[in-house]
Amino acid sequence: MRVQSANPTQAPLRIVPLTSPPESHTVWQASTPWQTIRSMLLLVIVCFFISQIAVFVAAGFFDGDLNGTLGPVEPAMSFVASICMAPFLLFFFYLRRPNLTHTINAHPHPQGSNTHVLQGNRLVQSPVPTVVTQHIVRSTAPLEMPRPLHLWGLFIGGITLSTLCLLPMTLLGLNALTGTMALLVVIPAWLIGFSAPVFAWWSITSRHMGITITRRDAEWVLAAGMLSTVPAIIINSITSPIMLSLVGLDAFEVGSWGEGLILFGSAPIGEELCKAFAVLCLTRLIVSPKHGFYVGSTVGLGFALLENAQYIIMALSSEYSGILYPITALLRGLSSIPGHALWTGITGYAIGCWLARGNRVPTLTSSPYLSEKNSSTWVLYDKKTGSLLPTTLWGTMPSQRMIDFLGRRQKSAWPLPKTVPVALGLAMLGHALWNGSSWALSRWVTTEDSLTALFIDLGWLFSSMVILWLCIVRLLPTAVLDS
Repeated sequence: MRVQSANPTQAPLRIVPLTSPPESHTVWQASTPWQTIRSMLLLVIVCFFISQIAVFVAAGFFDGDLNGTLGPVEPAMSFVASICMAPFLLFFFYLRRPNLTHTINAHPHPQGSNTHVLQGNRLVQSPVPTVVTQHIVRSTAPLEMPRPLHLWGLFIGGITLSTLCLLPMTLLGLNALTGTMALLVVIPAWLIGFSAPVFAWWSITSRHMGITITRRDAEWVLAAGMLSTVPAIIINSITSPIMLSLVGLDAFEVGSWGEGLILFGSAPIGEELCKAFAVLCLTRLIVSPKHGFYVGSTVGLGFALLENAQYIIMALSSEYSGILYPITALLRGLSSIPGHALWTGITGYAIGCWLARGNRVPTLTSSPYLSEKNSSTWVLYDKKTGSLLPTTLWGTMPSQRMIDFLGRRQKSAWPLPKTVPVALGLAMLGHALWNGSSWALSRWVTTEDSLTALFIDLGWLFSSMVILWLCIVRLLPTAVLDS
């Protein structure tokens, strides 16, 4: 069968109409696991600019000079920032437009025709008489992710190569050679440093938790987490500093009680509330507590994705970028990113329990990625070999590796809270301890010499990571195996 442009001089033929796909309709699609990474990277950059410009939109109404105190009002700042943000918002909606697939099916039939005309002045020609039908279906292809090992390899290899190119400028100073080396790697270093660990954790949860979800829905969950940074940044950068200034505290003074209250109070409360609201907007995807944990953890990863982008930029812009960049990328990749996923996952699990208690009866048909009446069945194949990919990759049971890992720890697992207020409070507490403990420790070690203070800070940071991972290992069996 061949599809080509129709010749206007040919005799007019009946146009094949668009019809609804039959229930047994099957769509074949080449497997493209890295396409999800590429599309989400572009979306991250768009959301990053939206979140940064949104601060100036809000600041023009409440804190025009961005000094943490109320006033002056600068409507011109809000207006110009809104104009600057509009193209990014339009581009965001363009990237998230519905993903439709046009399928053309030809079946041999003795009473068929060898030539068929489609809309758009296209012609279908077949060597034997055929009956042609065409359908428009919404993409329900399952989420594909590269293997976690490949993403971790990209992360480690990328920061190693980037560090080798950044170190000469840090150690020898800026000159033509060191500046050129740093300039060549700064953008790849930023992209790999902030995104690769997030995608690696996302790949682990998506491939091993036993969650079947469409790629489009999964991308919306991650995007919801990124969008939740917008109100969180406004709270931390404008609202909370203004409130603290009314009681005589400066939120921007390093080491002050104002900064401490931002870290202990504003950031944990504001960020967890914003992420919880994003999870509530995605309840149609939550059909069990385990799905709630997955949606919550993915929202947390989306939030960490944008937050990490800002921290990596700060590390790369420092004069000690050759040292700060690898330390920042590694520490955030192994601690803050899974921390955000855990805290919001706890909230999502409780929301899943709340839905299961009758607030909305979850059924298979309530979720587009578990629907029993999908209009299309998607078959993925390897375009290099032509072989079909096993459908077990998108099962509803955790992988055997996950079952073996968590099964050995199920007896010592900790229960997860099943009420939303308790879960949200626990998430805020964990977030507050992670954010504020380093600040409190820095105030305590100010009287120590610099080398001693460095060892104390590093020791506490390592201890915090161990505690975080202990919590993850103890809570995951409940979220994955008991749901």
